[in-house]
Amino acid sequence: MLKSQYTRNYINHYLNIQNVYPSVFSLKMFLGRNPDLNLRGLEYSGKTILDVGFGDGRDLILFHNLGFEVFGVEVDEAVVTHTEEKLVQVGVKANLQVGYNDETGFKPNRFDFVFSCASLMYLRDSNSTIHKILRHMYEITKPRGYFLGTLTRFDSHITKDSTKIDENRILCKDPFYKQREGQLYWLHHSKEEIAQDLHSAGFKDCKVYNYDVDWFGTRETAFIFFAIK
Repeated sequence: MLKSQYTRNYINHYLNIQNVYPSVFSLKMFLGRNPDLNLRGLEYSGKTILDVGFGDGRDLILFHNLGFEVFGVEVDEAVVTHTEEKLVQVGVKANLQVGYNDETGFKPNRFDFVFSCASLMYLRDSNSTIHKILRHMYEITKPRGYFLGTLTRFDSHITKDSTKIDENRILCKDPFYKQREGQLYWLHHSKEEIAQDLHSAGFKDCKVYNYDVDWFGTRETAFIFFAIK
């Protein structure tokens, strides 16, 4: 990936973050008592989890505390090193490395859980598709393993002022955060579309839900999902 202005903004953003807190998505997925997803009874000790696009590492500490053997990938070595140093300071061991959502660098059937929050929609180039990304997620998940995360909804605030490439792809403008301008994104339009993409990748028992919150004037939307290999 070339060091575009988008990439530099992305890297600089994460290098400036010190304190981190779990995302609402990981908290609700792994600790919530949801009618259709309740993982609280599972034994995580000795299980492996990969966080694809861990960003500032906010969910890695939670996974460590739950008993997982924690792995993570990010697109830049400086972000990987910075996050490792933060985790060491709080006594957390995680296996972090450079990787991408369509090529993490891990072998097939490696992880009991694969988790990805706000990173599956990133496309490395015009040849990349969500289908390639989801197929790779399927490959690295163990049989009967869980795949959980988020995908970008077509009406997310991230799409504001973007340039439409086709029905599923946009070039971001990102006037609010100013971190993603020029980034190629994949959008989904319905729960049914995502369920079909997950099934096409090989996953079973796919469940997709809407996330829609108005944060005091900034409407944040997404699709949240879980699936089993």
